Amino acid sequence: MEGIKESLLIYDKSKYIFDEKHPKVTSIKFDDDKSDLKESLVYINNTKYIYCVLGRFDNSTNFWEWGWSYELTKNKVYATRDFLIFGIENFEEDFDLTRKIIVNSKIKIEDNLNLDIILGLSLRFLFGKGFVAIYKIKDSPTIDKYIILKPFN
Repeated sequence: MEGIKESLLIYDKSKYIFDEKHPKVTSIKFDDDKSDLKESLVYINNTKYIYCVLGRFDNSTNFWEWGWSYELTKNKVYATRDFLIFGIENFEEDFDLTRKIIVNSKIKIEDNLNLDIILGLSLRFLFGKGFVAIYKIKDSPTIDKYIILKPFN
C-alpha cells in the first residue's frame, strides 16, 4: 500500500511540473519510425520528448488496456514491455496486487482513482528509466491514449 501512495505522489507532482511547463498545449507532432532501432519522438509545444505508449482507457466500457497488448510498433512500447517483464518476474508477496495490475492486458476500472493508481505505478517504475510525465491524447470519442514522456537530451 505504501508503494501505491508513493506512486500517486510522484504522478501528481509530475502532472503539476508538466502543466507548469506546458500550461496550454498548442501543438503536438509525432515523429514515428518503423525501425526497432529508433525511439519514437513527439514534439509538444516544440519541446522534444521520447515517448512510449503506456495504454488506453475506453470511457464507454471503463476498461484500461496496456500498450504492450495492442501496439504493433515495437519501439513505441519498449518501456511498457519492460514494465510487463518486471511484473512477470517479481513474485514478492507484498507486491501481489501491483503485479496483478501490471500483467493483466485489460483491467476493468471501477473508480477514477484506480486509473490514477495504474498511471502512478507506471510512472514510478519508468521514472528510473528517465520518463518524467504522462500525457493523455484523445484517440477516439470514447478512448483516451496515454503516452509516457522522457525529455530528449
